[in-house]
Amino acid sequence: MGAMLVSMVTGGIAMICIVAITAVYAAVIFIDAYRHNMKAFRWAFMAFFFNLYMLPVYIYVRVKIATLKCQSCGKKVGGDKDFCPECGTAVQKVDDGKIAKKVILWVLAAYTAIMVIGMAYIIIVDGITT
Repeated sequence: MGAMLVSMVTGGIAMICIVAITAVYAAVIFIDAYRHNMKAFRWAFMAFFFNLYMLPVYIYVRVKIATLKCQSCGKKVGGDKDFCPECGTAVQKVDDGKIAKKVILWVLAAYTAIMVIGMAYIIIVDGITT
């Protein structure tokens, strides 16, 4: 009876940690998507429910959006262009997705660390209780 109670509590703590890390991950995606005029709620929803499967898709789309818009008029500009064909402003690739990649990679590292620590905790507690 005591072992089962410890296992239930441990499983509950592990689930709370997973949901918390996933919520932080979705919040980071939401903030970054909102900053870049993307559909932030949609990206956050996908990040929360599809979790790490969605990460490469977001990074790809985010990098494409960041590198293809003119800072002056907002029109799409080809990646090889130095000047906006619409307004003639010099195109500066201020944010080519490096910030997004760093933030998401830190979240991924934190997620992995929590998972490893949680699994080690479960193995240790399971070994003690059986």
